[in-house]
Amino acid sequence: MTARSLIPLLSATLAASLAACAACRKSDAPPGPVEGRTPASVPPGTTPADGAPAPLAAAAPPVPEAPPAASPPAEAPPERRGCPGGATHRIPESPDPEEGDFTLEEALAGLPGDGPGLIAVLHTSVADLRCTLDPTNAPRTVAAFVGLARGVRPWWDPCRGAWVRAPLYDGLPFHRLEPGFVAQTGCPIGDGTGGPGFAVPDEPRADARHDRPGTLALALLAPGTGGSQFYVTLAPAPELDRRHTVFGRCGPPEAIERLDRAARAGEAVRLLRAAIERAAQAPAGGET
Repeated sequence: MTARSLIPLLSATLAASLAACAACRKSDAPPGPVEGRTPASVPPGTTPADGAPAPLAAAAPPVPEAPPAASPPAEAPPERRGCPGGATHRIPESPDPEEGDFTLEEALAGLPGDGPGLIAVLHTSVADLRCTLDPTNAPRTVAAFVGLARGVRPWWDPCRGAWVRAPLYDGLPFHRLEPGFVAQTGCPIGDGTGGPGFAVPDEPRADARHDRPGTLALALLAPGTGGSQFYVTLAPAPELDRRHTVFGRCGPPEAIERLDRAARAGEAVRLLRAAIERAAQAPAGGET
């Protein structure tokens, strides 16, 4: 087993809590040492109180209004690291409102357009990535990703201590940025130790390869621990094949190269906004 073979892309505490309870609770303890490459630890910061997602009301509608069409944000959203005032992260205190069953149809409800393809536009602080999603081969992963990006899939806010419907990814840092390897984000706490309060079933395929830069895949520590964290490869990483759900391809190449240069320079990178668009054409069956 190589040092990168399991790419521990979620904290060990999160993996243990996933195995311990059906609600997919996660610990607020810092991650312990993990063999091989581990997520870069960053000091917790603060999150402004204004603009925080509202708790999910008991009678909340299953699908809110569609978000605006994809475009770069006029102003960068505030960076999200830690909880305001250093508040303790709270684990889920009630079951997932969706009971682990969230469909692609629910994730796409209200999305403008009618093309069969799906594009995720990742506006980062250094480059914009366009990622072709693969709902055919990874429908549950794409449903969760799109639902969290659009704010229609409930997730557990560890700072507010409530299930919320709000875009999860906007403003998050890339807490792990390794040159020549991966750029990873999607932790609602901002340091790589958190998740959405639910697990996404694994959908790995033998023919889904990490054979090029720009491979988009779900992060996990062990089978069945995937959630909101995802990564984009900055170079081929064949040791990750058949372990992680590959659910898209990102480009253009110059944007991936810009992310890699930022990693080599030790530059902090944020995901300003994750927008979802319909595309005129779906990816070919073997494209991802």
